Amino acid sequence: MGFRVFASVLDPQSPGAQELRSSCSSRLTLLEMDLTKPEDIQRVLQHIQAHTNSTGLWGLVNNAGFNDTIADAELSPLGKFRTCMEVNFFGSLELTKGLLPLLRSAGGRIVTVSSPAGDLPFPCLAAYGASKAALSLLMDTFRSELQPWGIKVSIILPGYYKTDTLGRWKRQ
Repeated sequence: MGFRVFASVLDPQSPGAQELRSSCSSRLTLLEMDLTKPEDIQRVLQHIQAHTNSTGLWGLVNNAGFNDTIADAELSPLGKFRTCMEVNFFGSLELTKGLLPLLRSAGGRIVTVSSPAGDLPFPCLAAYGASKAALSLLMDTFRSELQPWGIKVSIILPGYYKTDTLGRWKRQ
């Protein structure tokens, strides 16, 4: 049995997406989605609604995290702040709001991966930290607003996790 899982990926041909396909259950469906593109979000919402309308949605994990600038806030281009907000805040907000009817019908839960950088000021991470602070506050608000419907909302603030982000910066 098991759960049916929908996972969004930026690039379905990426090594990470290929690893998911090879290591996960056949009940996993990968959906291409760029959180900065409302049309991608709407397409994914329609797909999930079509496949869960009768059962509702048991859970949503917001795990987007984007930062491509390590610099003083003064030196960081305004566009970098906007991109961080688009991915880390607005994209997660739009997806979450779109899935609330399905979560409500199943008494589901929302788990959101934020960051300690949204809770404490980390030098040179102003754009990222501001976007994660907004996300955490939003999820705290959802926690109180959705509690009457039995939807539980949790925030995870993980420690540093090694990704290839620093390697990409060095290569550039």
